[in-house]
Amino acid sequence: MPELEKVRQELELKGVGFAAVCITQSDARVRQAAARLGLTMPVAIAQGGMLGPLSVKYVPTTLFIDAEGKIVASATGQRSYEFLRDRARELVP
Repeated sequence: MPELEKVRQELELKGVGFAAVCITQSDARVRQAAARLGLTMPVAIAQGGMLGPLSVKYVPTTLFIDAEGKIVASATGQRSYEFLRDRARELVP
């Protein structure tokens, strides 16, 4: 997550949006983890079967979604800053 936050800080002003979705059902735990990791992007808690339609089967999964809302790529597992940055840059108009 810190790597994704760093990419967010670089690319958000160029029109790339970022959000995190957590599967933990405790608001307090999510807020604590976000603060500990220094996240400033929105963090939502997945409700019900939300992850199924997104084809998320493993955690962590990073989804890259274009301006039309279409999933254009995904990556399962922890990824490096460079990987996340390069993939996100592909979405910059």
